[in-house]
Amino acid sequence: MVRKDKQDKVKELEDLFKKANTLVLAEYRGLTVSQQTLLRKNLKNVGATFNVVKMSLAKRAATKAGFEDILDYFSGPTGVTVIESDPVDAAKVLKEFSDENDSFIVKGGLMDNKPLTIEQLNVLASIESKDVLLAKIAGGFNAPLSKLAYALKGLTNKTSFAFQALIEKKESGDEISKEEE
Repeated sequence: MVRKDKQDKVKELEDLFKKANTLVLAEYRGLTVSQQTLLRKNLKNVGATFNVVKMSLAKRAATKAGFEDILDYFSGPTGVTVIESDPVDAAKVLKEFSDENDSFIVKGGLMDNKPLTIEQLNVLASIESKDVLLAKIAGGFNAPLSKLAYALKGLTNKTSFAFQALIEKKESGDEISKEEE
């Protein structure tokens, strides 16, 4: 690559790294082109991209972006997953792909400019998606209201049954004692 091209590529990578809320680095040695294509497709569906970049340029870009914590991960054939959306969904895709493909080894990453370990990535992957969590919260709010509605309905039903019994007794001509009122 010509020097100017390298500088442009470093600047491009630096901008890409900075706009991401999460970066995950993984070794992809031994993956076929079709496996990489599948990974890219699955990541794209959750708002992330998998990039194969020249390590020397990626190291320079990470240094310029202030991401010295991940420089050790840039060794060997390393791909960079750039996550711009919800990191939970992308972590699930990466974990599932890693479990299915022994050649894909997650090394670590960065989340909100803080180091992200493999264990933390696994925790992210085990969290339920945002939509599921929101549905559970809505259900939690809905449950007490439903119980209150059933309780109020029960009270009105009991009262109406009591009044109906009094009316029927009165119509039949029976005396109503003070205790029954």
